[in-house]
Amino acid sequence: MFLLKINDFCQSLTIIMEHKKLKWIFLITLSVIWGTSLFLIKKATLSFTSYQVGALIMIFSAFILLPFGYKSLKKVKKEHIGALLVIALFSTFIPSFMFTIAIGKVGVSVTSILNSLTPLNTLWLGFFMFGVKFSKNQVYGLLIGFFGLIVYFLTGNFYQGSGEYIYSLLVIFSSIGYALNSNLIMTKLKNLDALSITTATFLITLVPSIIVLYFAGFFEVYTGSPKQINSLVYILFKAGIGTALAMILYNKLVQISSAVFASSVTYLIPIVAFIWGYFDGEIINRWQFIAGLLILLGVYVANKLKKNK
Repeated sequence: MFLLKINDFCQSLTIIMEHKKLKWIFLITLSVIWGTSLFLIKKATLSFTSYQVGALIMIFSAFILLPFGYKSLKKVKKEHIGALLVIALFSTFIPSFMFTIAIGKVGVSVTSILNSLTPLNTLWLGFFMFGVKFSKNQVYGLLIGFFGLIVYFLTGNFYQGSGEYIYSLLVIFSSIGYALNSNLIMTKLKNLDALSITTATFLITLVPSIIVLYFAGFFEVYTGSPKQINSLVYILFKAGIGTALAMILYNKLVQISSAVFASSVTYLIPIVAFIWGYFDGEIINRWQFIAGLLILLGVYVANKLKKNK
């Protein structure tokens, strides 16, 4: 009943608290969850392949959600199915594999930074595909955030001469999928609650994920070794907290704020990655710190509304 209570709790908070305050609580919570999840994925890939990890995350997420969210599927109408299919494919199924592959090739920090392109993609997708208008503040904020992104690139370890830059495109494509997810929720699924959206999404991906897991050779390599058990624990945590619970919070965040604000969570994920990197022995230089501040400033400016609005 945990996830169901979480969904009800989110609904109650929405009624009690002002959306202006609640959306920031959700944003920060999601940043911590997803920033931590990237490191859990990296640890999981020490025992399993990227395809195996990606498939397991979706399978575990589906089995965690379905016992508590199956009743919410009654709310899904025929007009919702098209949007849910797109979200399941381009915002859940494909990104799950793209992220696990990218983390193994370009690292957690670069993956989190590239994922920060999501708000920019949300902006242009919303404008060109859905006719969503945006304010000058949003444009300025996103540009500031993107400038911070550039600073991080130029002062980080992205250009290592590894010849594996192509994998960075996987994260960029995933960010476009997340941007599409935000816009579809705002325009096509506004009247459908977060638990219904999340449960339906993972139900759609369940069978394809099992097929991928089988052909990825998981059952042939699994021996139940302590190392593999630890990796399964990381995946289970990622699936339960970093995927199932986080998706409920994210979908609710989109509904009480905007697609651009919700996608701004990707600006904060690198900050969490910095912290984890510090405790993991990584060195954060002053330019990376400045880049983080610019990213936070961009989030603030993008969501600062005029008082008369």
